[in-house]
Amino acid sequence: MPVSPPLNTLRAFEAAARLNSFSAAAGELHLTAAAISHRIKELEQALGVPLFIRRARGVSLTEAGRRYQARIADAFGIIASATTELSQPPLAGPLVLSLPHGFCRHWLLPRLAGLLARHPGLRLTLQAEDRLADLRTGQADLAIRFGAGDYPGLHSELLLDDAVTVLAAARLLDSRPRRRPGDWLANTPLLDDIGVRATEPWSSWRPWLREAGVEAAGTIGVTDAGLALDACRQRLGLCLGRWSLAQPLLQAGELRPLLPWRGTDFAYYLLSRPGEEDNPRIRALRLWLQEQATLFAREPRPSP
Repeated sequence: MPVSPPLNTLRAFEAAARLNSFSAAAGELHLTAAAISHRIKELEQALGVPLFIRRARGVSLTEAGRRYQARIADAFGIIASATTELSQPPLAGPLVLSLPHGFCRHWLLPRLAGLLARHPGLRLTLQAEDRLADLRTGQADLAIRFGAGDYPGLHSELLLDDAVTVLAAARLLDSRPRRRPGDWLANTPLLDDIGVRATEPWSSWRPWLREAGVEAAGTIGVTDAGLALDACRQRLGLCLGRWSLAQPLLQAGELRPLLPWRGTDFAYYLLSRPGEEDNPRIRALRLWLQEQATLFAREPRPSP
């Protein structure tokens, strides 16, 4: 069985191969050019093949040297990654995130590949549910909720502000382009999210109808905001859509705003158990979510 060359010898070879120079490798490793040349000569003798072609004006790799360099570079890359991981908090392991159905489907999932690429050892479980999981009993490690931010006994921090407006399918609006917004409100079924709380500003139909001075022609009840968007896209009626959830459909041109956007007093908050917000896995997910929320906040909202 071949004996593995010493690590210092391999490092001398890797540097010389990468830099195409014994002198440059010597400078990088704080050795003399003669020492680099000696180590590489010993390596070639041990392997039984020439690794470099020596010329008066420098050196170049042989075919065997190129193949060997590629494998040695991979090995040093693995060593560097392992060393870096040791200096960072361990992130491999389970993490349970509880969040609303619509936010999970329309906001988080399109972005999730970036998190998994950054932290491949993270075993994330998504609990899509509109009720607040009991973090204190371990039902989840972290939660995202849409509300006023008052969650007694939990660490709460703002994640993402939001806005709401009346949305319609683009194909529906194009079918009668001269209609005014009030005409649409008065003559089109309204998709009513029955899960919306009465205290959530502008997220129920009453203030919109009152402002337009019309009454609803009829309503279709749905159980969550994501379902309302899907039904609206199918031209079943108008819906009240939050920017955070409707953005992909608006950018794709499937939905269009009928009225100007209204800011709300409600927002998305990130919740954790007190004292656990600095848990390495929780912190990693929190930082990634905050990065994504910052990028999303820069997206321009389409006008009516």
